[in-house]
Amino acid sequence: MDERSVHRIQEHLQQEDVQRRIQRYMEKGHAEASVTISRAAELFNLSENRLRDWEEYGLLSPLRPTGPKGRRLYTPAELDKLAIIRELIDAGYAPSDIPPTIKLLWNAVSPHPIHSYYPSPISSGDVHPQADLPINRRIEQAREEAFWRFYVSQTLRLALMLICQDLPNTNACLILPLEQARTLDAPPQRVEDLENLGESLVGLLDQNLASHTLWTMTPTFEYASDYRILSLAPMTEDVPEGLSHERAFILLDRRSRKLSLSAPLVETLSRLLAPLYAEAPRFRACFGPGTRDAIDIVPNLNDTLLGEDRTLKGICEMVVRLGGVSATGQPCWHYSCLLLPNYPPSILSLQQRALLVRAQSKQGPFKVGVTRFDPQDIATTPIVRAFQVGRILLQPIIPVLEEPVLGRLEEGERIRSAVAIPIMGREGIAIGVLYVASQQAEAFQERDLRVLRVIENMLGSLLETYYARLLPLKGLRTSIEAPAVVDSFFQEFLSENEFASHVEELLYAIQGRREFSMREVVSFIALDIDNMSSLANKYGDRMARDLSHEVGLRIQGQLRAFKDNAECELYRISADRFYIMLKGMPLEQAQAKAELLRTVLSGSYQIDPQRVPAGQPTLPANKVALNGITVRLGVSFYYYAKLQEILQRYTAHNALVEARLLIERFLDEVLDIAKREGGNVVMSWDPHQRGYVRLPGPPTAVVPIPISPSISTS
Repeated sequence: MDERSVHRIQEHLQQEDVQRRIQRYMEKGHAEASVTISRAAELFNLSENRLRDWEEYGLLSPLRPTGPKGRRLYTPAELDKLAIIRELIDAGYAPSDIPPTIKLLWNAVSPHPIHSYYPSPISSGDVHPQADLPINRRIEQAREEAFWRFYVSQTLRLALMLICQDLPNTNACLILPLEQARTLDAPPQRVEDLENLGESLVGLLDQNLASHTLWTMTPTFEYASDYRILSLAPMTEDVPEGLSHERAFILLDRRSRKLSLSAPLVETLSRLLAPLYAEAPRFRACFGPGTRDAIDIVPNLNDTLLGEDRTLKGICEMVVRLGGVSATGQPCWHYSCLLLPNYPPSILSLQQRALLVRAQSKQGPFKVGVTRFDPQDIATTPIVRAFQVGRILLQPIIPVLEEPVLGRLEEGERIRSAVAIPIMGREGIAIGVLYVASQQAEAFQERDLRVLRVIENMLGSLLETYYARLLPLKGLRTSIEAPAVVDSFFQEFLSENEFASHVEELLYAIQGRREFSMREVVSFIALDIDNMSSLANKYGDRMARDLSHEVGLRIQGQLRAFKDNAECELYRISADRFYIMLKGMPLEQAQAKAELLRTVLSGSYQIDPQRVPAGQPTLPANKVALNGITVRLGVSFYYYAKLQEILQRYTAHNALVEARLLIERFLDEVLDIAKREGGNVVMSWDPHQRGYVRLPGPPTAVVPIPISPSISTS
């Protein structure tokens, strides 16, 4: 959208004769109330095809009460917009020149702003038109409303839980005024002044964490003195930190402790609440006066023959919307999709389950219920690893060679960055993955992760409701402070994101240098637990997860015992895999450390199968001994000068990512060789033999690698 066109449109709409013509069309439309597309076209002397085209441009949003293919109905607000669009088309503007926010431009310059239209209250003798619909039509309409019922109520509930996390056993209320055109002399300072806000959406959380969502013409309370009112803004002890630009208001029990809210928390809530203001006409039917049809949608998400669930699809569409738009008016996030395991954990282990696409947004390239990502396919690693490791996996820059995992897009389109967010269930194990992709590089920042973490919690609640109708909500405030940590059980270990970041930081420092000494080296040790899938099948995912945690703790303890000057960092990569980066450690020392780790990590582990609450010790008699545990390790080694040579093979824009991926491929390859050797072994790169050798063993025991010699590490 050209900003100059928007400026010219605003100047045109300020002319008095233009405003008179538009006002006449508006009055003509108001006389008709909601009308069909044929009547709307007749009112404005237009063809129905032109109205459909303008809908494709995003200029019009008619209602479709019976679903996406139902008959279009134009509300008075849409007819008002149509009057403005008709004037601009007659004045010579192209549809592409008119912004979707044309209503806001008109409200800024006209004394007759466009209002949102709500049904008037219904008396006891009235019959709501919906009550006379056939039963199947009412069910279909209730399905259409299901997404907004869920998203609005859950957004308000989670917002209040985040606000009140430090105020237990407190009644709290969140009020969102819906009349954008209404102006107040000053924000309400007393609870009694809330009735001046007009039509509002209200969320209430009581002491038992029961939530209520309702729509009201005038927000009032019978005993106003029981509450105190605050604006939604960053604050400390009820004192705002600067001016608030958010129109929402918080009501708290006057006896509760004073409230403190951080700026990141308020920013996250503002982004989540924004669609509620913009889409008020869509959800007023869910919470306003009139006939209400309740529907409990519980699809069998394990049945691939079922169609796409509308609520899950609606959430995928909302994710794209929450990403915002670019300067050109295009969504910053191209598509999102929801992936769920193909089998429950009682049938297959975490390491064996594939992920199926069960819902996606409009631009999603997959086939719902058909497209699957297998743990054995290395191309699916970003999504499956996020599912296995329980942490957000961020891909800030995606090389061209990795793009097939993202699905086939339109010609000329490319996915440049993506993020996979594991969805945690009530057992603390991932039950699905939300995947979001963008055509822009580095499209996901920390503030975006905060919003996506709230959506992840919302999805987890919905999925567990589908499965078991109940999910305790927990750890919301932690997700704001540390948005990348989803599974806090492994919080003491660095993640794959940190590994990628630290390796690229090292490569960046090397890239700009000219000379290196022979002492400037870096070694890597990759470690896999042998027979992890068999252990998980035998003892269950929880026991296998605990074993992985215990192995990680032993590695940490051994690293702390190292007396070398090398800088050591430990990273958990997947359910049974760890990486260790050793800056300044030559190959011979890294080989010795790997052999020592193999010895220390092999043997018996005591695991608590029930996992008592944190802080309570478990008696040894209640633990299960897992005996005969072994690990396989691989050692890789690079001179800094060699890394600089590798960097020079690629273009400057992709050099860091490509070189880092090459290092990771070497580590994965050496672990595969160790697995083929039977496990319980250390395989190491030998720069003299230019191949992998088994330690300890004769130097002639060389295992060639099926990789081009141009990527050798020496």
